[in-house]
Amino acid sequence: MKSKSILFTLVLILVIAMPLTLQGRQFARWWTTLGSFTADLRDEIVPITANNFINLTNSGFYNGLHFHRVIEGFVIQDGDPLGTGYGGPGYTIQDEFSPLLHHDSAGVLAMAHSSLPNSAGSQYYITLAPTPHLDGNYAIFGKVFEGLDVVLSIGQVPVDANYHPINNVYIDSLKILDLIIYNVSPQNDSLVYYNLESVPDPFAVEAFNNDMSVQISWFVNDELQPQATDIIFQPPFTDDDYGMNTLKCVTATNEVSWTTEWQILVFRGGAVEDFQTPHIADIRIVSIYPNPFVVNTRVDFKLEKADMVRIGVYDLKGRLIKEEESLYKAGLNQWNWNGKDTNGYTFASGIYFIKVNTASAQSVQKAVFIK
Repeated sequence: MKSKSILFTLVLILVIAMPLTLQGRQFARWWTTLGSFTADLRDEIVPITANNFINLTNSGFYNGLHFHRVIEGFVIQDGDPLGTGYGGPGYTIQDEFSPLLHHDSAGVLAMAHSSLPNSAGSQYYITLAPTPHLDGNYAIFGKVFEGLDVVLSIGQVPVDANYHPINNVYIDSLKILDLIIYNVSPQNDSLVYYNLESVPDPFAVEAFNNDMSVQISWFVNDELQPQATDIIFQPPFTDDDYGMNTLKCVTATNEVSWTTEWQILVFRGGAVEDFQTPHIADIRIVSIYPNPFVVNTRVDFKLEKADMVRIGVYDLKGRLIKEEESLYKAGLNQWNWNGKDTNGYTFASGIYFIKVNTASAQSVQKAVFIK
């Protein structure tokens, strides 16, 4: 019993002391012979894949390489020191898929690999268009958000019969930028309800760089909020703001700027029912508590109307390891998870994604299980 208690304490300290591992977000910039572009890296979702790329970048591995494979309207590919499509760093990494990341647009950054599982190393590709057929087969770890026109221009260079550019496009340098965002609260992937009759929790974007010089600006409906330069912000909403609003937090260093955005429904009392529009998700996870958990955790989620709800638990590779479906009532509902699958087997300690979804909407949050 004592050894289990010590193990729990050590694991809990590790979880608390690793905000970057759990929720970090970093940024990379390419300088090429056709221009520069920047991507955000999702190491808080796919840590194995993203951190492998980050480590290779920091070592200078990609500097001087060229895009050895270009298929117009599909992908550009790089990361081979041989320039033939058969080179790598001398090792391979584990495949890492997530249901939260999709090949849904141009600019998606993912690992290339051979026909064998767990064969990715250093080669990566960037999509030139939506490629949904690649989902679940290649590990996505980022997306270009600045300079996509440069990526698309690389995708249009003349190539030979093997899709190798006739005139090479070189990477002069590739660098991890000096900005890390390791916590956003509340999560900005679904509608936020803001009740004027209560005191909602403030919004927060925790960001830092090496010399602690991150500049933070808050915007309400595109209007800069004076004196609002801290990581925590309480919007000054009143009855005049009744209805849909937009809140933005811009975090910037000398190297990069990143905008976090929320869609906020401001209402008073039960007036939220007046806003049943297609823009409002009909399901939302309100909380997961306790999180981290040892034995059980409770998932509270809100439905706008009674509906069939499918609840799934995914691991960091994106594999579905537990799923239940049932009819739930309108309003607040609860679902309890004991860290086991349908057959009663206990999962390993780690980070899991819990997804609740109806036929028309979904909501996803992370849970940490300590065995």
